[in-house]
Amino acid sequence: MLLKFLQTAHGAEIVRLAVMMVLMSVAMPVWKQAAIREKEAELVFGGEQYKRAIDLFQRKSGPGTIPPSLDILVDQKFLRKKYKDPITGQDFDLISPNTAAPGAPNQPGRGGPPPSRGNTSSQQPSPLSGRSSQPGGTIGVQGGIVGVASKSKATSIRLYNGRNHYNEWQFVFVARQQTPGAGGPGG
Repeated sequence: MLLKFLQTAHGAEIVRLAVMMVLMSVAMPVWKQAAIREKEAELVFGGEQYKRAIDLFQRKSGPGTIPPSLDILVDQKFLRKKYKDPITGQDFDLISPNTAAPGAPNQPGRGGPPPSRGNTSSQQPSPLSGRSSQPGGTIGVQGGIVGVASKSKATSIRLYNGRNHYNEWQFVFVARQQTPGAGGPGG
């Protein structure tokens, strides 16, 4: 009886459909993980672009000068465009000098704890709580912007500087300072 059913056109189609469904159920997790890895790569790229733009702004404007908003980085051609956080699809979380962790995880040779960004009263305020309106309607962070981070608290697939939550992946520009007594080139 089953053999006769399989020999009919409808039976063969049902078997083909079942085989395709099994293959798709195996392939879906692989595609999903590949898509997440691609978003993580985009997150790192966008974060590094912001970090680089802040570095270029500071080189042009003078040591210690911090951009007051992201729009200035775009307007002055330090940044091609404002990048969105690929994990959330929203704008990045802005980090001011007041809320940046001393030893932010992606600073070379440093590895302190991520900044306090939770909701408990004993923790520091969120970088966005210090937002101020700039002339021309742009939004910035009080005290300027030293970096960006994702707003997502989800666990990442890959580790980035020892961190496995997207909001812990901070992209903060840290000016390199010459150590006292180190002398210049050839000294």
